[in-house]
Amino acid sequence: MILVTGGTGMIGAHVLLALAKEKRTTLALYRRENSIAKIADFFKLKAPEHPEYFGQIQWHQAELNDLVQLEIIFPKVTEVYHCAAKVSFAEHHTEKLIKTNIEGTANLVNLALKYKVKKFGYLSSIAALGVASTVALVNEDQLWNSNETHTPYAYSKYGAELEVWRGSQEGLDVVILNPGIVLGSHFWNSSSGSLIKRVAQGMNFSPTGNAAIVSVDDVVEVLLSLMKSSIKNERFILVAENRPYKELIKRTASVLGVRAPRFSLSKTLLYLLFFIDKTAYALGLKKSFLNRATIKSLCSQQKYDGSKIKRSLDFTYKNLDQMLKEIAQDYPLPH
Repeated sequence: MILVTGGTGMIGAHVLLALAKEKRTTLALYRRENSIAKIADFFKLKAPEHPEYFGQIQWHQAELNDLVQLEIIFPKVTEVYHCAAKVSFAEHHTEKLIKTNIEGTANLVNLALKYKVKKFGYLSSIAALGVASTVALVNEDQLWNSNETHTPYAYSKYGAELEVWRGSQEGLDVVILNPGIVLGSHFWNSSSGSLIKRVAQGMNFSPTGNAAIVSVDDVVEVLLSLMKSSIKNERFILVAENRPYKELIKRTASVLGVRAPRFSLSKTLLYLLFFIDKTAYALGLKKSFLNRATIKSLCSQQKYDGSKIKRSLDFTYKNLDQMLKEIAQDYPLPH
């Protein structure tokens, strides 16, 4: 049986649907009951003619750090698609990021080793690569640079990857995917969906850096293909295109028929907001959100090379026009 973590999130839900279409029985973790209802609605939207798809999923309530509940299910698990993660760039979420992303992944790896799981697929992020800022085009061969400043999220995903690589050294077959910004529909209050929603509502500012983008459908296709293949103990950057944030947001606004941002979120402006943020935090008025690593990321001109996967699988990325066309068709614009 296939265990899918993060099945109530955008990527995990698409993974569950893709596996259901292949008539593969899955076991999905969840934390709250209302999350399951949300995924049931998603299945009805995406496959209204196949109500049996959702019924193929077995749901089990468990946190990634709930070893008692995880021990109950792992004896019947043959493969793990680990898509769950805490996503936040705020420093006050550091402890939660470590607990979920690093310790949670370590628990899954340990149980996968204990119960001799056949293969472990980990959905990481380009944030986990953490290469030197002087590298113009990042590929899979470059290493984490500890001299750079990184976001708490990047540290947590890098730490999680170290746990997966440890598993591979102890005999577990693994593949790691490092997608950029994953664009997809229907999850408008989380992941990249929240960016789409903000654009639809009207944004005044856009960052000055580059955005590495990929379709959720491409991420799911690659993950399933790699898990079926003989490829093991390798990582793959998944980036279809590198575009300036300004262009991505402007083109998204265009397909949604709304006004594009008029101003750039420059490094100078971001550091002004950083100063205000830290002052408010010092006065006890709010929790701190901005940090230097996040500012560096929003202004970075670094690009990512997603071509390795095309040399390893028979695979072609969707382009930005295709992604935005599908999002525009799905987004619930007011009438």
